[in-house]
Amino acid sequence: MTYFREVQPLRQQRFVVVILIVVAAVVLVSLRVSGGATLWAAVIALGTLVLVTALFLAASLETTVDREAIDIAFHFLWPKRRISIPDVRKAAATKYRPLLDYGGYGVRLGFRGWAFNVSGDEGVLVETKDGSRVMIGSRRPKELESAIARAMRGESA
Repeated sequence: MTYFREVQPLRQQRFVVVILIVVAAVVLVSLRVSGGATLWAAVIALGTLVLVTALFLAASLETTVDREAIDIAFHFLWPKRRISIPDVRKAAATKYRPLLDYGGYGVRLGFRGWAFNVSGDEGVLVETKDGSRVMIGSRRPKELESAIARAMRGESA
């Protein structure tokens, strides 16, 4: 039984452009250092740019809450994180500052714990009984908070 499911694509054009520029710069410097562009080097460079672009355009953050756990999957970029419902002490919808609190977007480990986010400044801060904290970025934070609360109470969806 699923209480909540949200899929947020990683389609921030600025982010993809920055990644492409960095990859292109690394490839160009590598070609220059290796003594010039050969046909194989150009093919590898083009292939690298295409693969990196495809990876980031296909990536998404999927959050699911069911009776057993909160699953956070950053598809194609990071292994799935599973937080067992019995391990959750509390979960609260909140506004946060991605850059200052966690160092930006993506999967981050900051002074305030782990963060999984793709955009915006809203999410749900989940605190576990062992003291760890996970910020889950969401476009629907109140719904996510409510779903976690229902799962903790064992209500039907």
